[in-house]
Amino acid sequence: MLDKVLKPELKNISEKVMSPLEFLQKQLVGRSAALVPFFLEEEITDILINGTEQLFIEKRGVLSSVPNPFDNKESLQELIERMILPLGKRVDAAQPYLDGRLTDGSRFHIILPPIAVEGPLISIRKRRLQNPLSLLDFGPPTMAEFLEKETLRGANLLIAGGTGAGKTSLLSCLLNCISRLDRIAIIEETTEIQVNHPHVVHLEARAPSPEGRGEVTLQALVKNSLRMRPDRLILGECRGAEAFDMLHAMNTGHRGSLGTIHANSALDALRRLEGLAMMAGISLPMRTVKEWIGAAIQGVIYLEKRGGVRQVTEIISINGLEGEVYRMTPRYKVQPLPLATS
Repeated sequence: MLDKVLKPELKNISEKVMSPLEFLQKQLVGRSAALVPFFLEEEITDILINGTEQLFIEKRGVLSSVPNPFDNKESLQELIERMILPLGKRVDAAQPYLDGRLTDGSRFHIILPPIAVEGPLISIRKRRLQNPLSLLDFGPPTMAEFLEKETLRGANLLIAGGTGAGKTSLLSCLLNCISRLDRIAIIEETTEIQVNHPHVVHLEARAPSPEGRGEVTLQALVKNSLRMRPDRLILGECRGAEAFDMLHAMNTGHRGSLGTIHANSALDALRRLEGLAMMAGISLPMRTVKEWIGAAIQGVIYLEKRGGVRQVTEIISINGLEGEVYRMTPRYKVQPLPLATS
């Protein structure tokens, strides 16, 4: 009798102490196990499967082609089924694309034919499990010290850059600078932010079912998170109407909030934030939206990937408006690379 009671408890304990990689190896079995070696190599950051013909990996910031172990439709379909099984989601002709995460925390995206012409496309952004990054990996000590001080004092910071520039990685580093006494609420479409902090709650958006029901948007999560007594509100990425609610929170006492946004420069990030805030459908003059941004955002950090290295190339401080223009103070700048000439 005692044995029957203890066995489930011992099983739960063993699962709690398993490493993320061990969970992944339990998920990817059979022919899908061919993907595991790419997760064992720490320097690989991205895995890109283009149907049954091509497989690319990003290593030290450089893409290279490697032999594709999923060289037939059956093995690739088995891999997809293994990836989505723990999520309780579906990807099929009615819903041919899906965002999700593996059991080790790695983020993935799947697109199926006929939308994907070459066959099923799988993009995996690996979760860093060893040798976590620090602020010094993105720039010199003076830059790292400035960002750490700004985060500690509770500045609202916007992290901008292109795809793969390192926005989420830098955000994770900044979160590790936050006081251990603060309660952090993190809101994401697909959970990927890593933080070593004793008091963190994650909220994840949910796509609608094929019947169009059950959707939970980032905007709804931002509104609900404000009732959860967060000291720090973190938005994984501003990409829609949730930007308005985030600005509202920043202007009503939630200091030290952080978020990321796709943009081509620090100034472009502010302009894009204006457009996203207007997507909320609130009839406000553009001048008012700019005033909200000028009051809410104290700094913008811009990242680029240069020569395979992700680095902070620009930091500006924001101090309200001067007429119709943001009052900006440059804090850090890396000179742009010269254009190649023929």
